[in-house]
Order: sequence, then C-alpha cells, then structure tokens
Amino acid sequence: MAEETQTRSKLSLRETLQRQFLAGLLVFLPVVITLWFLGWVVGLMDGLLDVLPAPVHPNSYLPFAVPGLGAVFTVGLILFLGFLTKGVATRRFLAAWDKIFVQIPVFRGVYTAVQKLVQTFLGQSQSDRQVVMIEYPRKGIYTVGFAMGRAWHELEKKNESQLLNVFVPTTPNPTSGFYLLVPINEVSPLDMSMEEALKLITSGGLITPEDKNKNHA
Repeated sequence: MAEETQTRSKLSLRETLQRQFLAGLLVFLPVVITLWFLGWVVGLMDGLLDVLPAPVHPNSYLPFAVPGLGAVFTVGLILFLGFLTKGVATRRFLAAWDKIFVQIPVFRGVYTAVQKLVQTFLGQSQSDRQVVMIEYPRKGIYTVGFAMGRAWHELEKKNESQLLNVFVPTTPNPTSGFYLLVPINEVSPLDMSMEEALKLITSGGLITPEDKNKNHA
C-alpha cells in the first residue's frame, strides 16, 4: 500500500510539472520568437549603416556602439522620404529617378518587380489582389495565397485557359514564397483581408479571423 501511494505521488508530481512546463512554454515561446524576429529586423536595419563612409559612420565618433541605431536611422529615413513625396518638385524628381532605373537592362527587371510587389501589398487599392485558397502542393492539400490578377496573355495561350497570378507566402516568413499560375476555376476567393491572411500564415494557422472577432467581442 505504501509503495502504491508513493508511485501515485510520483505520477501526480510528474503530471503537475508537465502541466506547469507546458503553461510556461505557452508564455515563453511567443516572447522569445517575437524578440528574435525584432532582433533580426533591427540587425538588418543596422546593416544599412555599413554603406556609409567610415568618417560619417556614427560608430566612428561615438564613444561606444549604440545597438539599434541603424533601425532608428532607417525609420527616420523612411519618414523623411514619406514627407518628401508630398512635394510637387520631389515627385517630379522621383519620377525622373524612376525613369533612369527602368532604363538599366539587368536592374530594370528586379526594380520593377519589387516595386510592383511592394505597391501591391502596401498600396491603398485592393482591386487587383484577393486572398484565395488553392490546391497546392498536391491534390487534396490546400493553402492560402494572394491572387495578383490575370496572368500574361502569352502564358494563357500556352495553357489555353484563363490563369491567375498567385503568390503563396511561406511560414513563418511571408516575405518569401512561390509564384504560381493557377486556372481561375481552381481558385476559391476567401472573405479575409490581407492583414488577416498574413497573420494566419505567419502563425502557422494559430491566429485566425475568429480569434480577432472574439477579442473585440
């Protein structure tokens, strides 16, 4: 009887520790992953300062290196450029700069593609984009992606059907992904905003639009 009681006590202690560990893990992991992602973003922004000449680099005249200084510099630069775009003279300068970029043979393709991608995700108009569900990467498996409008007509001729440009982001980094040509009849539009879809994809399906509605209820 004493041995049985001791065994039950050990099992109860182990189950209690397991529950406490899982509860702590639910608090620990989101914090760690979020801090890791923010650290990666700040480190990426800090790397932008490396393009500055040594005499004007902040670390060359400051008494010690300031972590995150590149992030502050990048955010400030973006805000400064945003204010500049409101001026007529600045818009004309940017238009002329844009024309110069699109004349460079190799650079033109990358610059134009990135520019359109950024405008698609960050622009105000959503007429050419739609959150959709498609059957990918094989029959019976589905994923969420972004329909970016009709495919180039020459591509449709090869398939003899109407195609959609679909971008499928990866988890947990939605900035990378796959470009797919999907027949229109195999694309199912979803009643979901792009922000909700990005949260769904980034979290691996853990954050859904229903969760947002519950929080606001």
